Amino acid sequence: MFERITVEIDRGYGRGAYRSHTITFTGRKIRIIRKGCATMRLYEWVDRGHLVYLVHVEEDKPGQILRRTLYPFINTHLARATPTKGYTAEDVSHAYPEFSYGEYFGRSRSSTTK
Repeated sequence: MFERITVEIDRGYGRGAYRSHTITFTGRKIRIIRKGCATMRLYEWVDRGHLVYLVHVEEDKPGQILRRTLYPFINTHLARATPTKGYTAEDVSHAYPEFSYGEYFGRSRSSTTK
């Protein structure tokens, strides 16, 4: 079920200064993975009629400021209120194999219904 999702992201402003922004989209959370001091969340999002994926990464390293980023990075470098691009299922399977368990998931932009 798709719902309104808001995630926090951080943008660097030089010399260790960061400002938090929110990104809002309509989608659903697929998986959460915690590895060391990082938490990764995989979201499914519909972009122009195609299912695409967003990866939200929170890094909470001891002694450092919490860092939150939404990938693909193009979504966040201008701190827009909504994403502008997502990954295909194949992109996520290659870039984040921990989400795919070695297999593709979802439907890609190029897949067709038979």
